[in-house]
Amino acid sequence: MSPAPDTEDLFAQMKHLLAEELWSSAEILGSLLLSSSRGEQGLELYGDALFGKGEYKRAQAYYRQAIQRRRVAQGARRGGYGASSAAEDEAEARLKFREARCCVALDEVGAAINTLEAIPAQWRGARAHVTLGRLYKNTGLKRNAIASFEAALAANPLCLEAVEPLAQLGATPRKDRGTRGGAAMDVDGAAAAAAPEAAAAWPWLEPFVLAHGAMHRHEYAHAIEHWGAVEQIGGFPSNLHGLLRLAKAQMELEDLVDAQYSFNKARVADNLNLDYMDHCAVLAKRRGQANDLNRLAHDLVSTNRKRPEAWIAVALYAETRGETEKALGFVEKAIALDSRHVLAFQLRGELLLGMGKAEHAIVAYFQANNYAKDLASYKGLVAAYLSTRKYKEALCTAKEAVATLPNNAAAISLVGKVLATSPEGTDKAKRAFAKALSIDKSCTDAALALVDLHVANQEYAQSIELLLHSLQSLNHDFLHTKLADVYVLNEQYSDALAYYHAAISLNPQSEAANAGIDRLEKLMHGVDPDLDDDDDTPHQRTANSADGDDVLDSTAYL
Repeated sequence: MSPAPDTEDLFAQMKHLLAEELWSSAEILGSLLLSSSRGEQGLELYGDALFGKGEYKRAQAYYRQAIQRRRVAQGARRGGYGASSAAEDEAEARLKFREARCCVALDEVGAAINTLEAIPAQWRGARAHVTLGRLYKNTGLKRNAIASFEAALAANPLCLEAVEPLAQLGATPRKDRGTRGGAAMDVDGAAAAAAPEAAAAWPWLEPFVLAHGAMHRHEYAHAIEHWGAVEQIGGFPSNLHGLLRLAKAQMELEDLVDAQYSFNKARVADNLNLDYMDHCAVLAKRRGQANDLNRLAHDLVSTNRKRPEAWIAVALYAETRGETEKALGFVEKAIALDSRHVLAFQLRGELLLGMGKAEHAIVAYFQANNYAKDLASYKGLVAAYLSTRKYKEALCTAKEAVATLPNNAAAISLVGKVLATSPEGTDKAKRAFAKALSIDKSCTDAALALVDLHVANQEYAQSIELLLHSLQSLNHDFLHTKLADVYVLNEQYSDALAYYHAAISLNPQSEAANAGIDRLEKLMHGVDPDLDDDDDTPHQRTANSADGDDVLDSTAYL
C-alpha cells in the first residue's frame, strides 16, 4: 500500500499557487487533494482556484459545500450542543463572503445581499461592509448603504473607497469615526488591531472627507479649498485622486484653463488612467480643441476598450465632426459597458436633442438624473422640455434643481432661463439672474443669459458693462469672445478685434473666436459675412488638421 500523501505540505503549496495566481495549477492540485481528503479547507481553496479562473458558479458550489462540511464537523465536535467558538464564526464568515463574491460576479444581487446579511456584523470586516454597501446603493436602499459604508470606515478608517459613496448618499462621515474596536476582524481572518484616532494619526483625512462631501453637494469652491488642504497637510503634491476631482470642480466653476492644467498634470502622473477622462474629453470639446480630443480618444480606446470613458471621448470627437449618428452609436457602447454611467446618458440626451428627438432626449436626461442629481442633467431636461414647448415641466424641473442644489447660482440661473422664454417673464428672469450673481459673481450661466436679454433689447452698453465685470472674476476665452461679439453688434470693431485676439491668446483653438475674427474681417472690408464661400470654416480647418490616427476612420471601432 502506498503511503498517504503529505496533505499539509500540499495545502501550503496550493496556497502559494493561489498567491501567485496560478489558478489552473491550483485547480489541478486541488482536485488531487479533494480525492484524498474532502475537508472544508480543501473545498475552500479549490473554490478560490475556480473563482480565479472565472468559474463563479462552480466556485460558489464548493464554498457552499465547505460551509456545510464545516457545520457538520462542528456539530460532531460539540455533540450537537453549545455555542460556536470565535474562530469557527470567523471561518464561516470568510466562506460566506467568498460565496457572496460569486453571487456578485453572477449578478445574483438578491442572493449576494442575503448571504452578506447572514454574516454577523462583528465578523463582516471592511471589505464585506463595502461590498454590501455597494449592493444596497445600487438597489436604492439608501439608509442600509450608508450604514454599511459607515461600518466599513469604523472597521478601518483608511477604507477610503467608502468615503465617496457616502458623500454621494449625502452622509459625510463623522470626525470621530476613526477608532475601531480591537475585537473586529476582517473576512480573511487578520486581527484588526486597535487604531489611533484617525484625525490625530492622519490629519489630512478630515479635509479629504470634507472635499468629497463638498463635491457631491456641488460646493465646488469649498471642494477646491479642501483638496488644497489635503495636498498641503498630507504632503501629497500632484496626487492623481485629488487632481482629477480638482479638475472636475474647476470645470464646474467654469475655470476651464485651470481645469485643463489639472487634467494635464493628472495625465503626466498616469497617462493610462481612465477615471474622469470623459470629463477631460468634455473640456477639450468645450474649448474647441478637436486635435487634443482626437488624440485623447485614441489614447483611451488604445488603453482600455472596455471602459465607458473611452467611448464617450470617441463620441464627443464624432460630434465635433458633425457625425451625430456615429456619436450616438459610440454612446450606446459606453452605456452597454456601464448602465449607470451618468455622463453617457447626458450625452445621449444632448445628441438626441440635436437630432430633433426631444422626447427621446427627455428620457435620456431623466435616466441621468435618476442616477445623479446634478446640474447638467437638470439643464438638459429643461432644454428638452423647452424645445417641446412644455413650459410648465421646464419650470418645475428648474425649481427642483434649486431645491436639490440650494444656493447654487447656476440652478437659480436655470429658473431665470425658463422665465426668459416668455415676454411676461423677462423681469422675473432678470431678478433671478441678479440673485444668482449676488450669490456667485462668477456664475457665467447667469451673466451670459443676462447679456443675451440685454442684446435682444439692443442694450449693448449694459451687456458690455456686465461682461467686463465678469472678466474681473474669470479670465476665460469664451467671455472675451462674447464681449467681442457684442462690440461687433455695437459697431466697435477695433475693440472687438482686441477681445477676439485676447480669447485666442487664452485658447488658440477657440472655434468661436476664430470664426468671429473671420466675420469681423469681412465686415471691416465691406463684405457680407453671411454670404457662403468655398473656404473651410475654422471648425473644418481644425478637424482637418488633426494630428495622429483618426479614431473614427478605423472600422475596428464601429
